[in-house]
Amino acid sequence: MAPRIDHLSLVLKILFLFLALQFKLSSSLNQFSPQDVEMIIQDACIVAGVLPVNETVVSTLVSLERAFPYEAVDVKVGVIHGDFRWETGEKLKWTVDRELEGELKEVAFFSRAITERSYLIRPPKVKPRAYFYTESRSPEVMMEFLYQNCNAYRTLDGDLTFQGLHREEILGNIFHLSDVSSFTMGVKFGLTNTTEQCMVNSHTAPTEAETCGLYKGVQSHDDFRTVREYRHSESVTLNVENGGRERTESPSSSGKQKVLDRIVECERIPMPTRAEFFHNYVKHSRPVIITGAMDQWNVFKKWSNEFLRERLGKKEVHIKLTSGGEYEGVEDASLWEDFGTFQIPLQLRDKLPFPDLVVVRPASMDLRFGKFLDMIEETARLEVKNMSAYLEYSSIPQYMPSLEADIPGFPFVNDLLTLLTRQHLNMWLSDGNTLGKLHFDPFDNLLCQISGKKEVILFEPHDNTRLYEAHIPEAILGFNNRTRKFRRKTLLDSTSMVMSPVDILKPNFKRFPKFAEAVPMNCTIEEGERFPKFAEAVPMNCTIEEGEVLYMPAHWWHEVQSYPSSTQHRNLAINFWYEPFLTKEFPCQTCSLDVNPHYRHLLG
Repeated sequence: MAPRIDHLSLVLKILFLFLALQFKLSSSLNQFSPQDVEMIIQDACIVAGVLPVNETVVSTLVSLERAFPYEAVDVKVGVIHGDFRWETGEKLKWTVDRELEGELKEVAFFSRAITERSYLIRPPKVKPRAYFYTESRSPEVMMEFLYQNCNAYRTLDGDLTFQGLHREEILGNIFHLSDVSSFTMGVKFGLTNTTEQCMVNSHTAPTEAETCGLYKGVQSHDDFRTVREYRHSESVTLNVENGGRERTESPSSSGKQKVLDRIVECERIPMPTRAEFFHNYVKHSRPVIITGAMDQWNVFKKWSNEFLRERLGKKEVHIKLTSGGEYEGVEDASLWEDFGTFQIPLQLRDKLPFPDLVVVRPASMDLRFGKFLDMIEETARLEVKNMSAYLEYSSIPQYMPSLEADIPGFPFVNDLLTLLTRQHLNMWLSDGNTLGKLHFDPFDNLLCQISGKKEVILFEPHDNTRLYEAHIPEAILGFNNRTRKFRRKTLLDSTSMVMSPVDILKPNFKRFPKFAEAVPMNCTIEEGERFPKFAEAVPMNCTIEEGEVLYMPAHWWHEVQSYPSSTQHRNLAINFWYEPFLTKEFPCQTCSLDVNPHYRHLLG
């Protein structure tokens, strides 16, 4: 009997050592309290074993912990108590398929919380649910799961994967206008030499325009004179000593060639290859005008007003109307009839940085396409225009599917493998005298000009404190079709999240230091300057003519002045909106661009 006792003793010792090892391993992992979970998921995902944990799970979690040490920002690894309860006593709820509800839950996954930015007052807080992880417990499979669900671009050794290195390279080389231009809006409006312009002791009295024009602003986009930006691949000769020879460098790499005295203009390139477009522009969030890309399209002659009337004349369309051709501008709410009676609830008003301003949504009308063409043709003939009609954001697949056959797309987007995922294809048609005020779109954009031209003034999305990105209250114009008169009446209880409150033609800057003391008596200054940081914004002009395409990356701010064709007396464009390659949360003045998980496959 003695040998049997010795054998049993040995088994018990091994079991004890195993349990002790398991306890040691599991106790070495961070144990997350409910408060820890709520705090951590604001910035990272959590993968946690549910105590008590078995050997396989412990071993995998220890491996993952080496890949994601606690200071890692993307994933936290640890354990949670088997009887996990929130501070209210409520049990942890799981996201799980119904047929697995009774299964033993060994691994919990908490995704990073997404900040709800579309509401000023956030909905009631709901406790996070744990995802019931049911896949293989091997470290490799769990790493792949974290890659797919947490954007965790790491190896089990803790190094960045190739995709992670590519992502870091992309985010470290995003295009900034300051790389090519020092011409800010402050420079444009004379803020750098204000004191010299308005010196009291000047021997020659300056005119009011010379002294105070910067506060009155320009009156039209015609004042945005441009100079062409150096091309991405263009070389510039620099006068430097190099063995008696001149050395040639790329200005974008040398950083020495910047436009100082005028607004910089978009680079223009012939139609690129798919690789050139992706690596030189999409990855860098770099706007560019592409010439020749529409050369094979037959829309320039085919899509006359007569053809469109014959093909679409009886189709119902939804159009927008304003009195002067300005769309979605921002103005003082006190101009509206409802201002005295409409009240924003105090808890909402306190969260609005500009409660006294409104985004003016245009009036709208549903009518047949033929009647719309009559309207813009009639307006084009008038010397004094008191109404503007605009077919904007109009979905071609939804309202004009027969036209899509005339739009072949672009090889640099669709060749072999689709580079970008199309979300929308729209038509934009007017008499050619419209101004779309400063805003951004959360899509990558290819804007294709068919008739007339568009002058697009761009600002980068990298520091949106300069553009004062925020929720802004909305109002909607009324229109009497019988009298053809507009009315500022209805303030809305909704907000816009993509418009800037800054008027780039009449910006309201902060007063220049000590400027007031140096102003002549005949020079008046507008009070209440409220957008001082806009003076630091660098503009870029991207004017496109007929047959040209503007690539406008997602979240770039733009204001669009349209001009009519000299022969057809209209402005016609289409645009492709794509799922953005680089994206960000909005409205958020300080959020940065990041690679859209939708395009992980493009990282390699």
